[in-house]
Order: sequence, then structure tokens, then C-alpha cells
Amino acid sequence: MATQLATGDRDRLNEVFGSFIDETIGIVARQTRDTVSFAVGSPAREALDLVGADDLAATVIRREGASALGYTMTEGEPELRAAVAADARARGIAADPEEVLISAGALQAIDLACRVYLRPGDVVVTESPAFANALSAFRNHGARVVEVAVDDEGLDVAEAARVLRRDALAPRMFFIVPNFQNPTGETMSDRRRDALLALAATYGAVVIEDDPYGLLRYRGTDIAPLASRDSAAEVVSIGSFSKTFLPGLRVGWVIADREVIGRMAAAKQTMDSSTGTLGQRIVLEFERRGGAPAHVAKLREMYRAKLERGGAALKREFAGTGVRWNDPDGGFYFWVRLPSGVSSRTLLTVALEEGVAFVPGHAFAIARDHSEAFRFSISGPTLERIDEGVRRLRRAFDRVAS
Repeated sequence: MATQLATGDRDRLNEVFGSFIDETIGIVARQTRDTVSFAVGSPAREALDLVGADDLAATVIRREGASALGYTMTEGEPELRAAVAADARARGIAADPEEVLISAGALQAIDLACRVYLRPGDVVVTESPAFANALSAFRNHGARVVEVAVDDEGLDVAEAARVLRRDALAPRMFFIVPNFQNPTGETMSDRRRDALLALAATYGAVVIEDDPYGLLRYRGTDIAPLASRDSAAEVVSIGSFSKTFLPGLRVGWVIADREVIGRMAAAKQTMDSSTGTLGQRIVLEFERRGGAPAHVAKLREMYRAKLERGGAALKREFAGTGVRWNDPDGGFYFWVRLPSGVSSRTLLTVALEEGVAFVPGHAFAIARDHSEAFRFSISGPTLERIDEGVRRLRRAFDRVAS
């Protein structure tokens, strides 16, 4: 039987920050009515079915037996580290396998960066709105988070410089999701990337470049990663197989200086010892079969159609209402802005009654006010369900805004 903590014992517990994004998974799961979810930024069921995971897993277990289910090196399977390094070099990032650590998803890589670089009270500059889970990681490590606005060119670097000068702050870290940012879907422009590196260099700050969506560009041309640019700033590159392969495997990576990788490995040994061997070897089997480029091409077509369908449905259902949204070139998300005075949290409560879900803007900030906006993810629903979900969303909006 669990023992309830006394009030004094509860007061001695550390405050821990989580993520409302993850809470929405449970919120949607508990709904008793049919619900179209625009809340979770996870791959579509049809995308997961394309992979052939049953055959991949069976092949690995049949060939490798118990060794695929045992422990592996903390830094990761050597062949997978080499594959990640090779992919990075193809994108212009100088990397060798010894500069790669395989993490339990990108989130663990972010947490490892916090453990290696941050001390309580250190300043971290983030986008606003920002990836909610990263914000919580910084806060859980005692950092002071400085939120800087995002526009259609990504983080406003000039504003960041002004805020740092005004408040006499010396940042230790900048955290950026440069491509099809979570939650806004915006992409950091080429000039802003160079400006950010220059700003970070003046403070001797590290730049954490988290790029889970970079391969999911549907139009336009790729912009060179921050980690590929000639700069005096230190850049740590983070990525994941979760958006383009199988999220449940929890396989991501971090690319950094060898000394940093060594320190991250030591920290990881107190967390999980090593990322799951079976998951790593399933990823490797997929890579060995040479199907990754064709698979990603299929994903681009699938999600491009969903993004276009979502934009068309919003335009059809919300014309003349004062609701606005952006037009991303890739990724999973629209950032939807409501008319003044309409709260996205209030709208979510009514939307769930209508059978549709999203993540309200408050989830993506600490101090800044995004209460009149929300993240709208197109990745999960089918095309037909996108249409139906937006119709339900309009019904909820009419109830709230009337």
C-alpha cells in the first residue's frame, strides 16, 4: 500500500516541471467521444506502417538472438554512430563516429546537454513560443530562461541581443529548433543563423541545434545547419529518428566535441546506461537495407498533402472570423492565432466537447503570453479526418467567440 506524504515531506520535494504536450496524450485517450487530435506531433499511423517494423524486428532477433536484447556501449552501437556521422557529413557537419552519442530520443540529448553545460542560475536563451519539453528541462536544471520572440524568420536575434544588453545577462546557452520549429512551424533564415552564431560567440555561449524536422521540407530549399557553418561559436547538433522512422524506439543522437561526448556518456551512465540495443539495431537494419531515402521521400509527399489540406480547411472554415495562421514550408505544425480576447485554453475545453483537440499556446512559454494562440499538428489525422476536425473546431470557436 502506498504511503501518503505528510505536508512537511511534500514541502521538501524539489519542484519538477513537465510538459502539457505530453499530458494531452492522456487527455485525448480519456475522451469517451470520437476525437480528432491535432495535439500530438507524432508520425501518422500510415507512416509507421510503411516501415515494415515487424519484419525488421524479426530479422534482427532471428539473426542476432539474445545479443540484440542485452546491454550495449553507453555511446551507442558503433555502426549506428558511424551512420549518423556519415549523414551529418552529407549535410556539411564535420563529424566522426567518436563525436556521436546515441541517445534515448532527442529529449535525452537535450537533458544531457543541460547536465554537461548548465549550472543553477545559468542563462539559457530560447525561442518563444518554444519546445515545451526543452523549457522544462532547462528549468529542472535550475537555469534562468530568457524567452525571445519568433517571427517568420525564426528567433529574433536582434531582440535577443537587446534583451541581453538591457538586463546585463551573459548567456551560457542558446537553444534553437531551426527548421519548421515546434510549435510555430517557422524556419530560421540564413542571415539569422549567422547572426545567432556571431552573438553566441561574443558571449562564449554554446548553441544547441535541435533539428528533428529538417528532412521534412515540402517546398523551397534547405538552409545550411548552424553546425555546418564557419563560426567561433560552439554548436551541439541534436537529431532523432522519431519523426522519420519509429518514435517508440526512442533513438536519437547528439554530435559534439569528443570531450563533451565523453562527459555526456558519463552522465548517461547514471540515467539508463545505454539506449535500447534492440531499437538501435532495428534502425541499423533499416539503414542497411537502403530504404531510408525512399521512405523519407514518401513521408514528404504524405505530410505535404496533409499540410496543404490543413491550410485549405482552416481557410474554408475560418474565413472572416479573425483567426490567422502561418504557412510553413515543412514539418508538422501550424501556429494559429485567435482574435483578441479569445483564450486557447477556454477553446480547448469546448473543443474537446466537440471532439477535437490541440495544444494551447500557454504550453510553449514560461513568462510570455501566448494565450491567444495554439499549435495545430497535421501529422496524425488522415486527410478526411483533418477536414472533419477543422469543422468541429469551427463549431467550438463559434461557441466561445459568440
